[in-house]
Amino acid sequence: LTLTTATYFIIGENDMKQNQHAIRRNYPVLGNVRYILETVRPELRQYIVESDMDGRPFNRMDRAQIYTRAKGVDDTIAFGTRRNLYDVNTDIACHSMWPKEVEKSSARVNIGTEEFGTTKQYSASIFNISAMSYGAISDNAILALNQGAKIGNFYHNTGEGGVSEFHKRPGGDIVWNIGTGYFGCGSGGDKRVFDPACFLETIDESGGQIKMIEIKLSQGAKPGHGGLLPKAKITESIAKARKLHYPPLHDCHSPSSHSAFSNSYELVNFIAKVRELSGGLPVGIKMCVGQPIDFAALCKAIVDLNVG
Repeated sequence: LTLTTATYFIIGENDMKQNQHAIRRNYPVLGNVRYILETVRPELRQYIVESDMDGRPFNRMDRAQIYTRAKGVDDTIAFGTRRNLYDVNTDIACHSMWPKEVEKSSARVNIGTEEFGTTKQYSASIFNISAMSYGAISDNAILALNQGAKIGNFYHNTGEGGVSEFHKRPGGDIVWNIGTGYFGCGSGGDKRVFDPACFLETIDESGGQIKMIEIKLSQGAKPGHGGLLPKAKITESIAKARKLHYPPLHDCHSPSSHSAFSNSYELVNFIAKVRELSGGLPVGIKMCVGQPIDFAALCKAIVDLNVG
């Protein structure tokens, strides 16, 4: 009892003396309960409040299926779906009296037109791994994703962080994402520019794993600002993938716009240049459309120049 009372007074006295938290100052000892509950709030919500289908971006049911498949265990549940198929905007597959067997070839799309110089057409799966840069996620994450791409016979988009050794090691198909920082294909410090020699070096180093090239037009998550990787976070592996100086001399900046082109006509010509340099790989663009007129202008440039 004496120990409990002493602890109570010590905590209370510290709460009244501190000036960082108004709740603890106004409600000594008792105010700490609020911060304890705040600490365990995610666990309370996940395990008590939240249902199996409420979580975002992946609910518990989806996560359980991913874990099961990752362990190589049969994930088939014989009791039908637990989803409410009568909810608004629920996607369902309607039955047919005369169903057809879907050929495996229907799950793939041929990309590239030889007429416009794409001599290395690529048969892409309709499901692939979207862009996540090395540096934003770890080397083990990249290894796992590319290994999955190899096993599943689909492509792995590198993100604008360049083609790292961890993308190449498992041997899965790669789509090289080229952003405003020209990582793996550029030179310069604060203002990086496209470097054809550096570009060809990365293509050669991939040993044929790079199947397509994607030019990222804008910073969708950071419009008008671009991205920034602080100097302190640039490791030797990241510098090697992005072809940066190591040890780093300054922060790694992805500007808000490209230096290689500034309008739709220059972009279309740049696409043709990259396709030719790559030896005929399919080259596409990734864009966030803010104004419909921008997309219309790009379509007009493609038609006017007629270079693919």
